[in-house]
Amino acid sequence: MANHGVIVGLDVGTSTVKVLVADVRDQQVNVIAVGRSISHGVKRGMVVDIDAAAQDIQAALSQVKEQTNQDFTEVIASIPANAIQMRMVRGTVTSQDSQHISYQDVIAATKSAINIPLEHDQAVLDLTGQDFTVDDLTGVLDPNDMVGSHLTLNATAYVGPRLLISNLRSAIERAGLNLRDLVLAPLAASQTIATDAEQEFGTILLDLGAGQTTATIVQNHQIKFISTYGAGGANITKDIGTVLSISNQDAEQLKLDAGVAAPQFANEAHLLTVNPVGKKPIRISELELSEIIGARMQQIVTKLGERLDTVSAFQLPGGMIVSGGSATLRHTQDILQAAYGINAKLFMPHEIGLQNPAFVGSWALVNYAAQQTKVALIVKQAMLGIPITVEPKTIVAPKSDQYIVRKTVEPNEEDDMRRFRQTGPESSSEKASKPTIVERLKLWFSELFN
Repeated sequence: MANHGVIVGLDVGTSTVKVLVADVRDQQVNVIAVGRSISHGVKRGMVVDIDAAAQDIQAALSQVKEQTNQDFTEVIASIPANAIQMRMVRGTVTSQDSQHISYQDVIAATKSAINIPLEHDQAVLDLTGQDFTVDDLTGVLDPNDMVGSHLTLNATAYVGPRLLISNLRSAIERAGLNLRDLVLAPLAASQTIATDAEQEFGTILLDLGAGQTTATIVQNHQIKFISTYGAGGANITKDIGTVLSISNQDAEQLKLDAGVAAPQFANEAHLLTVNPVGKKPIRISELELSEIIGARMQQIVTKLGERLDTVSAFQLPGGMIVSGGSATLRHTQDILQAAYGINAKLFMPHEIGLQNPAFVGSWALVNYAAQQTKVALIVKQAMLGIPITVEPKTIVAPKSDQYIVRKTVEPNEEDDMRRFRQTGPESSSEKASKPTIVERLKLWFSELFN
């Protein structure tokens, strides 16, 4: 395996930045420190303010440094699944010494494989499912030091907006960190939170994040479908603040303390005190709060359900695994099971201090890294243009701007490509302002889905 020692996972999200430090021995992960800071430079999963994101990363990192009394300089970070396409790619090279395959040949094959035609604003974000062919021997997992003259890499490339990767890398570097790897968030989750049987027979992974909600289908141990809807927990918080005329901070706290995912599960007798801006405190019921939350939740569930239904996702035997910070809303599983007619279970790490679905992203990163083989890491670092250390010498990988090279795809190669496109983020912006709660709710619900 490529990993033995300390691994630092970095999850730069819309609402929070999380850092997990884990000690890895024989693929066993022991989390030793956790850092968390409020995120200011990210919108719908994408870094939009590099300086702000860098400061937030440093703030979270300082917490784990204090906990461990150690400095950390290298991280593995997650990439959101915005507008992702999947393509089968292949790269073939001739061995440099003509007798034995080396990691230099693996790097060259990687460069060849990602040399695919792309739009100017697109980039290869991740590369997985690698297997090699040495001369006529297929299904090779690690070709290093094998006797052979030709090496072919077969893999799945995940293509998406270049800004997803470039802005995040800039923020990480500006925070004074080196990048070990970038991993597509659904890819890390699919290989860590789903059991082997769920990965084999087919399961839906639903990540209820702050800025967006992502549905992923994994089957036969491969990602088959990704779709992201541009609304999440932050939108729910904004809805609460708009309807009740309270600050975003108060709305978030109200959601966490008393939020229910749907009105049918709310307690009308449970009264809550809120403080509208510029007005006296008022009392609302848990039912009224749940109507605000439930309207947005229903929108998210309906939109993603329509997309999942087009690929017969609800016929998969593995049901649904739910994660993300918004999954903490009470009765979230109930509304998903009722809407989709399948079993939905909540996943959260078992480690002390991490027993919250909001930590699944960073937890999945370090566990994914713990399972990663040496050759898989070399392929990824070659793709990203990161210097690769392989004893007894250091291999210099191509620079990051060298791996977006255009070439013409032959018809037979194009026929072999499997593409799955994700619909881009979308959301509505709604506002309501009426003197009373009831009038605000009526206007809110009438406008919400327009």
